[in-house]
Amino acid sequence: MQYFLNNNNKHKNLCLGTWSLDGKKSKIKSYTKLSEKEIYEILEKAIQKNIHFFDTAPVYGFSEKYLGNFIKKIRDKVIIASKVGCESFNKKINFRKKNILNQIENIQKNLKSDYIDIIQLYNPNPKDKNLMSAVELLEELKIKKKIKLIGVTLNKPEDYIELRKIYKFKFIQCNFNILDQRLLDHKVLKYIKKDKSIIYARTVLNFGLFTENFLSKKKLFFSKSDHRSKWNKNQIYIWKHYAKLIRNITNRNIETTSYRFANSYKLNGLIIGATKKEHIDEACKKKNFISLPIKDKNNIRKMYKKYKLINLKKPFYQIKL
Repeated sequence: MQYFLNNNNKHKNLCLGTWSLDGKKSKIKSYTKLSEKEIYEILEKAIQKNIHFFDTAPVYGFSEKYLGNFIKKIRDKVIIASKVGCESFNKKINFRKKNILNQIENIQKNLKSDYIDIIQLYNPNPKDKNLMSAVELLEELKIKKKIKLIGVTLNKPEDYIELRKIYKFKFIQCNFNILDQRLLDHKVLKYIKKDKSIIYARTVLNFGLFTENFLSKKKLFFSKSDHRSKWNKNQIYIWKHYAKLIRNITNRNIETTSYRFANSYKLNGLIIGATKKEHIDEACKKKNFISLPIKDKNNIRKMYKKYKLINLKKPFYQIKL
């Protein structure tokens, strides 16, 4: 908790997500498969940029193992958040005590650490009958100093309204970007701030789609290892269309607008992704931390409301609940 309250690092509000760092031997769908050399270079770049917070999960291929190898000499200088409940993207979420204990043990082994800074319940359904016992178990592990904070990743931002009745999670992460403002629609952000919880936004660049590189492409192509290859192409084209409109009305590149938008709502931080070292450099640019002018925020809000009228199924990498 002190890290988030009293950290003077320039980029203290950035966390590096590691789904993309699963490695070439991993069988899960993520993004472009990276070599070990590329993975360690990205992790090193994060540290060079004063990013000491990393988000991972057992379901992210070999990312926990790479992270464990990387941090073994700097363990006390970094914050690691991992997750329990998801064994595979193709299996139902499982919050039974035995499964959680097994995952905690494996996470510690992968990270080469006898403690985990933050453990998050992975996209829980608020009606899951195992939730309360899962939280009770995590509280026991917290007392034993196996974990420090208990958090939750939200499948839908509005799930928090019900989840907060079950437990006051200290750390929350959820989707939030220029075309996904459910965090504001359902007043979820107000509840989180009222509960004095830590909130980090993910998908700020919408899985890499809100980038100048992607917007400039005339044809859609994703490799078979890329989870985006399974998405609804019509939805992707609609995202692309509205991202271009927002770029035009704000008159700046889409990455800068996307980061500044997310940084305009007094969140505790952003979870960024990277398949290249340059992606971290881009996220760390000074201008990205400046709030957008009110005019831009209002125009983006109007564009988002128009986008919402298009009723297409969102093609996110679905997990059975």
